[in-house]
Amino acid sequence: MALPAHVRATAWVLFSLLCLPSTGQAQEEDGSFSQDCGLEPPGAVYVPLPGPRSHETRWLPSEPPLVRREDPQGSVSALAGVPQTRIRTGALSGKTIYLSPGHGFYRSSPLGRWATQRGNTNDVVEDLVSIETLNQYLLPMLMGAGATVIPVREADLNPRMVILDNAGTGYSEEGAVELFSSATPGWGPPPVPMGNAVQPFLLGDHRLMTAAPTATAQATWAPSIPADGAYHVYVSYGADPGRVSDAHYVVRHAGGESHFRVNQRRHGGTWVLLGRFYFRAGLHPGTAAVVALNDSAESGTVSLDAVRIGGGTGTIGDGTLAPLPRPRFEECARYHTQFSGAPPPVFAPSGVNALSNERNDDVTSRPRFAAWLHEDGEDAVYVAWHTNASGLSTPDDRFRGTEAYVYGPNPVDGTLNFTGVPGSDVLARALLDELRQDIRNAIDPNWRVRSLRSANLGEVNPAHNPETPAVLVEVAYHDHPADAAHLKQPEFRRVAARAMLQGLIKYFAARDGQPVHLPPEPPAALVARNAGGGRVEVAWTVPPVDALDLGGHVATRYRVYESADGLAWDGGSEVASTTFSVTLPAGTTRYFRVASLNEGGESFPSDVVGVRVPEPGRGPEVLVVNGFRRLDAELARAEDLSAYALGAPLRELLEAMNDGTALRRHGDAVAQHAVAFDGATREALLAGLLTPGDYRVLDWFIGRGGGEGPGPNAAEQTLMSTFVMGGGNLLLSGSHVASALAVGGEAERAFLTDILHALPACGSPSLLVNGLSDGWLPGLSSSMLDDGLRGSFPVGTPDVLLPLPGGSPVLGYAGTGSVAGVASAPGGQVLFLSVPFEGLVTSERRAWLMGTFLARAGVLASPPAPPAGEEVLPPDAVAQRPSSLAPCSVDRIPESYENAETGCGCRASGGSASVAWLLLMSTVQLRRTRRRSRFTER
Repeated sequence: MALPAHVRATAWVLFSLLCLPSTGQAQEEDGSFSQDCGLEPPGAVYVPLPGPRSHETRWLPSEPPLVRREDPQGSVSALAGVPQTRIRTGALSGKTIYLSPGHGFYRSSPLGRWATQRGNTNDVVEDLVSIETLNQYLLPMLMGAGATVIPVREADLNPRMVILDNAGTGYSEEGAVELFSSATPGWGPPPVPMGNAVQPFLLGDHRLMTAAPTATAQATWAPSIPADGAYHVYVSYGADPGRVSDAHYVVRHAGGESHFRVNQRRHGGTWVLLGRFYFRAGLHPGTAAVVALNDSAESGTVSLDAVRIGGGTGTIGDGTLAPLPRPRFEECARYHTQFSGAPPPVFAPSGVNALSNERNDDVTSRPRFAAWLHEDGEDAVYVAWHTNASGLSTPDDRFRGTEAYVYGPNPVDGTLNFTGVPGSDVLARALLDELRQDIRNAIDPNWRVRSLRSANLGEVNPAHNPETPAVLVEVAYHDHPADAAHLKQPEFRRVAARAMLQGLIKYFAARDGQPVHLPPEPPAALVARNAGGGRVEVAWTVPPVDALDLGGHVATRYRVYESADGLAWDGGSEVASTTFSVTLPAGTTRYFRVASLNEGGESFPSDVVGVRVPEPGRGPEVLVVNGFRRLDAELARAEDLSAYALGAPLRELLEAMNDGTALRRHGDAVAQHAVAFDGATREALLAGLLTPGDYRVLDWFIGRGGGEGPGPNAAEQTLMSTFVMGGGNLLLSGSHVASALAVGGEAERAFLTDILHALPACGSPSLLVNGLSDGWLPGLSSSMLDDGLRGSFPVGTPDVLLPLPGGSPVLGYAGTGSVAGVASAPGGQVLFLSVPFEGLVTSERRAWLMGTFLARAGVLASPPAPPAGEEVLPPDAVAQRPSSLAPCSVDRIPESYENAETGCGCRASGGSASVAWLLLMSTVQLRRTRRRSRFTER
């Protein structure tokens, strides 16, 4: 039952006085209040929703989904994937998820600049953490389960972009002239900057290509790629009942070709995501192009409009403010929906000239975009992911945990008076139930999840989206230090995203009367090894399952992906067993990763392993083992956003933290010397999939491990000790291995002193390392380590080493006199690096360091020529967080509204954070008398 008008007005006044942040931004210049927490003001007037689009016909259950992957044999599935290699159908095939990551950068009239809608609290900015989580976790999980996902903000984190129009450079047609014609409207190049009311999909035309049973014509978009990297690929077209529902697109990328079928009767006049692919810089039509073919099982036409590759930076500006000079995924939905073709009633329901209302318009543009794209009969839901804030000056444990909201006429008062689109409440409870179970069992047994609530929130208001069930989830409170600590952890984000995925699957299964099928987890124990005669075998163990289904259901099949460089991947090969083999020519380097499959969908891919095939009659001489298992907030980097009054919040971009690909840097360094190698994860050795006894060199890397992350455990120490004492040669590297071993037990300290011949010491590390003149690495002049901005993860503040008798300092931190590498020979040769080997920025210097050790180990007849010159830290080089942190000191603006749990960030105060970092170095007292006698004997 709706509240009386006077009650609603009174509630809104109280909200305006008590709920909005007291930062000078509560009231915009035109006198209107900003919707900081998405609460609809009473009597708000918006332009009507756009009417049904002219091409709209009912979406029948028999009609194919929007985008389907097609394997080379031509069997069509119902899934496009991110990453690009996901092919199979899943539990959400045929479902559409309109996905909202909430707030983002908007143009603030009072501030005269771009601003986020939430400030930096505990190093967390809601506008950034939500989009990072959805783009890197939830969106690919949903697509892996078969869903069509329509994000209301940009999905690609890549700030580079190229768009090719059907009438522009790079576009070409092949086939009989009579097979092609023109139609309107279509995408056209907008002015730069793009103004408030510009609709880019009305600025041009599109081409039509007549379909045929077999391909007789094609159109090609061949871009010049700005830089090497992974890019999302989008296509656009003019939808119409006369279009085919199986338009054939081929994406040519550095890993090969990927084929798609697109239902062009649906979702026209916008950007449609095909997948994510790796491209090389420059113009390479054979490996960087999108091709549309006219082969179809139906009669009709294929629409040929624009192709977009990459996310880009801000494009929308006016005479007052230039476009946002940052990655476009950080923009709020108000601008993305305009960029994506929506009309003004969607992206600017308060008027296209009302710049001061763009913060309000952001809230309503999200559900309006879903309503505009949604077509009758499309099986869809709307899900919004937010984080919360109480705005209290001191933490209060009442304001922690997870909440979910559906629409109701009441203010945010903790009650439930549901009047939204039917099914919204059922969906919300399914998500809450799964979040409660999974977070409590995987993260925090005391995690608080409240009962379902309703509120007059614009994002779930059926006045803006009457089409689909809609729910808004507040995952945690970013202004509570304990919740913020969880939000900064990638594992919390992953578990929460996976719970949302599983909650959606269970919602649809219960509604449709179908069994629940949850996608599996990827394999952890994985090895790629040379089996002789050019035959390479990849083997893995079955991923475990648990009684609570936290990690999903059991894998029934697997897909093995191959890559020449560990960056660009093929479409994969599906197998039923836990082994895969391929025969390769001698001298070939090949990388592999494996995804698990079942009826629920496809998992993320495993970590990367790889091989180089030896010459005939020889075997591999190096085993590379990935022991880098750390993925936590300490691997994130702080980004200076002081220009936006945000200080330096944490940014968690997984491909600059630990994305499981580090082994390729080791493999490439070995392969550059024409030395054959095998590759494995540490779990593979612990599972007995292989042993290092037959190799001459064991290259074991732990990356940014140790300290807060796992160092080598007892079984791994025994394995390495046995290998070295048997004459094997060990290269062990990692930022905090020494300190992790030093604070362990007697066995750990013995491994540190007897095998590695080093201790952690006090000293000063730096981002440059060099070979010491009296060691055997003098040719490695000042060489740069990665700070998280150079293509790998930030090495952090690594250990400084103290060589023990029998150990020689060979690598130092430039300009500090501190030691970063110790060489010894307790049996075979040992090189212990306190910096991650893969943290060296340039491949030439990694290859030289590896080659020098291989020569020392007798694998190469002589060491390679040293690299020329010295490296200099660029101006933007940043120091990383040390391994131990002092508590954050956060200054907040006190608020007066303290008597109720209001949810939805209503009292978020923004605030500024100042953080003091402490590096805690401790010395370890060891009993060394007996060991000194051993060193003397040697």
